[in-house]
Amino acid sequence: MYIIYALIGFIVLGLISVLDKFILTKKVASSAIYTFEVSIFSLLLFFLLPSISIWPTDLMTWFLVFVDGLFFFLGLLFMFRGVKESEVSHVGPLIGAAVPFFTIFLSRFFLQEVLTDRQLVSIGFLIVGSLLISFEKSKEHNGIHRGMLWGLLSGLFFAGSHVASKYLYQVLGFYGGTILIRSAIGICGIALLFLPSVRHNIFNKKKVGEKKGSGSFILVAFNTALGVVATLLTQYAISIGSVSVVNSLEGVRYAVLIIMVAILSRFYSKFFKEEYTRWEILQEILSIGLIGVGLWLLI
Repeated sequence: MYIIYALIGFIVLGLISVLDKFILTKKVASSAIYTFEVSIFSLLLFFLLPSISIWPTDLMTWFLVFVDGLFFFLGLLFMFRGVKESEVSHVGPLIGAAVPFFTIFLSRFFLQEVLTDRQLVSIGFLIVGSLLISFEKSKEHNGIHRGMLWGLLSGLFFAGSHVASKYLYQVLGFYGGTILIRSAIGICGIALLFLPSVRHNIFNKKKVGEKKGSGSFILVAFNTALGVVATLLTQYAISIGSVSVVNSLEGVRYAVLIIMVAILSRFYSKFFKEEYTRWEILQEILSIGLIGVGLWLLI
């Protein structure tokens, strides 16, 4: 059952990834500002702190709560940086391959999580499918570039966050763990205000840009609300199932992303446009096929 929760969550996250690229391209000046706007919504969970029944009883658990929040925050920051500097249909799947790859090793080392042979094969298909989509050959990029490095860093930090979350859910329960971890993410977002460039762009907007800023806020709020729902679904799946298996389904997120980008580029190019060569079309069809095989083996 946890795979169904994860699938629904990643399908929604695929739609969110398209909105992320649009917001970063059209509405928000930098990835740091967007990370701030997304992460501070987590501070709303502070109001639920009194309802937590199980609290951390030792410093190590408190430390893991803040490490988890920091890692997820850094994962967001590097992901948005990579999306801004590259095509989302390429850097996104790279993150989708990196997260389960790093998770397998981290969960084996820290959680002693053991996977069956069938699960390992299915995860292999999902990772290879995601990795294949990430190869980019365009006018701007050919081979390894900085956007891909941001994507790999994002995948590493997301994997660390998910593994820490799995442990914390076992100790604190899903409800208490979620509230504390999300609150820590919000605190990290507030810490961005110590950067002069971020602080200036947030608090010193020119009047001519206020209307655009208001529209941007509404779009960010809507996108973040969708993200909360999707994240809760995937995190709940992690809490009751295998963290490695759940994260391997990141490939589904980027299969949805590719389909959405292709549709928007074809019919709504005024708002969203990515160019596709014949090789890229073949590459992405093959990638979706590999992800489909991995998903079939997993289910």
